[in-house]
Amino acid sequence: MLLSVVVPCCNESANVGELHRRLAEVCAGLDLDAEFIFVDDGSRDDTLERLKALAGSDPRVRVLSLSRNFGHQAALSAGIDHAAGDAVVVMDADLQHPPELIGAFVTRWRAGYDLVYAFRQGVRPRLGYRLINALISTRIPPESADFRLMDRRVVDAFRRMPERARFIRGMISWLGFRQCGVGYHDRQRFAGRRSYTVRQTARMALNAVLAFSTVPLRAASLLGLCTLAAGLLYGAYILYARLAGRPIEPGWTALMLTVLILGGVQLICVGIIAEYVGRIFEEVKQRPLYVVREWIGPADRRPDDRREGAR
Repeated sequence: MLLSVVVPCCNESANVGELHRRLAEVCAGLDLDAEFIFVDDGSRDDTLERLKALAGSDPRVRVLSLSRNFGHQAALSAGIDHAAGDAVVVMDADLQHPPELIGAFVTRWRAGYDLVYAFRQGVRPRLGYRLINALISTRIPPESADFRLMDRRVVDAFRRMPERARFIRGMISWLGFRQCGVGYHDRQRFAGRRSYTVRQTARMALNAVLAFSTVPLRAASLLGLCTLAAGLLYGAYILYARLAGRPIEPGWTALMLTVLILGGVQLICVGIIAEYVGRIFEEVKQRPLYVVREWIGPADRRPDDRREGAR
């Protein structure tokens, strides 16, 4: 049995050495063969050089170097594509995901679970998780992270999902299978600064909602109906006032307020529709999710254009 550990890396030069050491210690205690797939996602420091050095000293290390920074979700997908294990663990490189939890993952996998995910223990679910779960039909475990073990059946099913705007936590939850969670306490980065920006987090949350829900489109329709209803009620009031002989003072303020509200509602609705149309545009172009610059590992799994194009 082979266990693959996939780790996307972007400017993680100070962390990869310690991560490799702890992964090696953990896997030494498991009755499994292991491979460590590090995906260099366009790092600007010497992360790639350190990974190549690790590959030279440990035959279990494979290095997948992307041609530029494609983002965390694309790099994670690239590593999963090139993992050969009967089970695949995905985790971050900053050691906030404790490698020692892999042993608990494997125990539950051997007990019959197809998917074992980690979740932050002892914290209240953040607003983002609650909002996403309220808007989408697929339930995402609260405070779950991109730290999980997937059986080969889950991996193969995941690789058949070709969308470009990726929210992997939602995609994995949508697949189903028999799954369970393992709690852990959140940790600080081992070294360096967080590379995942607030903008990237917001974009991932937007992808989560737009990829798994049509609620924003329905909300746009509901907003339009409410505005129409308000306009009809106001028109009925004007007609009643005319028939009743009540004076109606024309006012610039009322006119401008009506125009601004109607214009704002229209622009919001158009913007929501444009977000969905923009994602359709990205999908129909059929560009590869990532481009491989270099592969250090077994020659029989060397990436080629056909494999990348299959995404």
